[in-house]
Amino acid sequence: MGLLSRFMPPAFKHWILAELGDGEEKFTRVFHTSADWIVITRISDSKIVEANAGFETISGYSRDEVIGHPIKDFNVWAVPEQRVELVQELMAKGHARDYLAKMRTKDGSIRDCLVNCALIALKGNVNSHAVWIARDITDQLIASEQSSAAFRLTPDCMTISRLKDGTYIEVNSAFEKAMGMHRKDIIGKTAQDLNVWNSADDRSKLVSLLRQNATVIDYPAQIKLGHNKTRDILINCTLFESRGDELMIAVLHDVTELRAATKEILNLNTNLERRVEERTAELQAANLDLKSALETLNIAKDQLVQSEKLAALGSLVAGVAHELNTPIGNSLTVASTQEEMLNRLVEQIDTGLKRSDLKKFVSEISMATDILTRNLMRAGDLVTSFKHVAVDRTSSKRRRFSLAELTSEILLTMNPTLSKKKCTIQTEVNDAIILDSFPGALGQVLINLINNAIVHGFDSDYAGMISISANFTEDQHAIIEVQDNGKGIHPDNLRRVFEPFFTTRLGQGGSGMGLHIVHNLVTGLLGGKISVLSDQGIHGTTFKLILPIEAPYIDADNDTNQLPNDTRSNM
Repeated sequence: MGLLSRFMPPAFKHWILAELGDGEEKFTRVFHTSADWIVITRISDSKIVEANAGFETISGYSRDEVIGHPIKDFNVWAVPEQRVELVQELMAKGHARDYLAKMRTKDGSIRDCLVNCALIALKGNVNSHAVWIARDITDQLIASEQSSAAFRLTPDCMTISRLKDGTYIEVNSAFEKAMGMHRKDIIGKTAQDLNVWNSADDRSKLVSLLRQNATVIDYPAQIKLGHNKTRDILINCTLFESRGDELMIAVLHDVTELRAATKEILNLNTNLERRVEERTAELQAANLDLKSALETLNIAKDQLVQSEKLAALGSLVAGVAHELNTPIGNSLTVASTQEEMLNRLVEQIDTGLKRSDLKKFVSEISMATDILTRNLMRAGDLVTSFKHVAVDRTSSKRRRFSLAELTSEILLTMNPTLSKKKCTIQTEVNDAIILDSFPGALGQVLINLINNAIVHGFDSDYAGMISISANFTEDQHAIIEVQDNGKGIHPDNLRRVFEPFFTTRLGQGGSGMGLHIVHNLVTGLLGGKISVLSDQGIHGTTFKLILPIEAPYIDADNDTNQLPNDTRSNM
C-alpha cells in the first residue's frame, strides 16, 4: 500500500489527500481505518487486489473472501447499468467524482453510496488498476427525503428565502395554492416582486428580530395572497446559513377566519351576558314565588293534619305532595343545570368559544327555560288544589293497622279517579294481615301503583281491570300483588322502571319519579322488596311487594315529617 499514492493521477491524489490527510504513512493508515468502502481492482480482469475494513463493514464480505476474485462475482452493483456508465467515465477521464449508485451487500440489502474512482499505476504499469471509494449515504438520503416530504406536504404555507433581499429559494405546495401561482413562477423572485407584504415595515421588523434572536415565534402580520386578498397571519421562522447565504425558513399560519370569528364571538358574548342576566333575574323571581308557595303549603299542611276528620284522606294528600314535589324537583334540577351550563360557557369563553358551542348553549338554555316555566305553572296549580286538602299526621307515623282496611280507605279516596277512567278494581286481601308499619308510606305506594296502571297501562277509552291481592308467605311476610290487564311494559323499559326520571310519557304529564319513590319507600322505610313482571300486549303488568309484618326501626321513627322528607330526598 505504500506505493498506492505514488501511482495515482495527481489531481485525484490531491483530492484523496485533501480528504484523508497528507503524508504517505498517514494515507496508508487512513486507507485501512477509513469508514468508507475502499477497494483496488485490476483493470484487465476486474480482480480485487486490496480492500479495507470499511469495505468489509459496508459490504458484509471479508477481505480474504474477495482478494483475487473479480468484483462481478459478488454482484455488488444493484443496478449494473450504473457500473457500466461509471466505468465508461473512468476510462474516458481517468477518474469519476460523486457518482450516486446503489450497492448490494452480502445479505442482499441495498445501500445508497456516493462513489469516487480513479485509474492508478502499480508496478510501473500505467492505468493498470483502479481505486474505488464508496461512502454509504443511505441514512442521510432517507432523512433528506423525509424532511423534503414534510416541507412539501405541510398544510401551512412554508417558504425558504434569502434574508437580505427576500428572494424565494423554495416554497411548498400550500404556498403555491395560496398565491395562485406555480412554483417556477415564484422561485428566484423577491417578496417585493410579488407584492406579498401588506406593509414593508412588517418584513423589516421581522428581519430585525430574526437577526437578534435567530428564531421568531407567532409574529403577527398581514400579507397579500392570490387575487390580492389581504390575510392575517402568524409567522414562525428561524435563521440558518447555507453556502455563505443567510436564509430564513418560515411557516405562515392563516388566522384570518379565527380572528373574525373571535371578534364575532366577543360581540355575541356581550349580548349573551345581557340575556343571561335577564333570564337569571326571571329565574330568581320564579324561585321566590316557588318559595312562597312552599311556605303556604307547609302552613296549610300543619293546620290540616290536626283534623281527625280528614284522616282518611292522608294517602291522597301524600300523593298530591309527591305530585307537587315532582315539578319542584324538576324546576330545581333545571335551575342547577342552567347554572352548570353558564359555568361551562364561561370556561369555553376563556379557552376559545366556538360558534357551535354558543349555538348549542342558546338552544339548551331556551329549552331549559321552557321546561322550568311549564313545571312552575304545574306546581302553582297543585298548590291551589292542595289548600283544600288535609293530611292526617299519623299517616306518616308508625302504628299497627289492618292491610285490608288501609286498602279499602285508599280505594275510597281514589274512587272519583277510577270512575272517570272507567277502571274496575278487584281486591282479595287477607283480613288477618295486621302490620306494624307506616300506613302513610304504604298508602302512597299503593296509590302510585294504581295511578301507574291507569296512566301507562290503559288507553283512554279502555275499561281496564286492576286487582289487588295480599296474603302471607311461608316465612310470615306479607305479599301484595297489584296487577292490571293493560298493554304491559316493553322489555327494554322493564329494567328501567324504577330509575329516577325515567318515563315513557315525557311531555304528557309523566315525571318519571312515581315508581322510583315506590321503590325507595318499599326497600327503605317499609323494609321490603319489590319486583315487576310484564308480558307486553298479553297479560299486562304485575308489581309484587314482599313486606315484613313488623317494619324495621329507624332513628327517625318519631319524626312526624319523615315521609315527606323521604319523598323530597328522592326528587
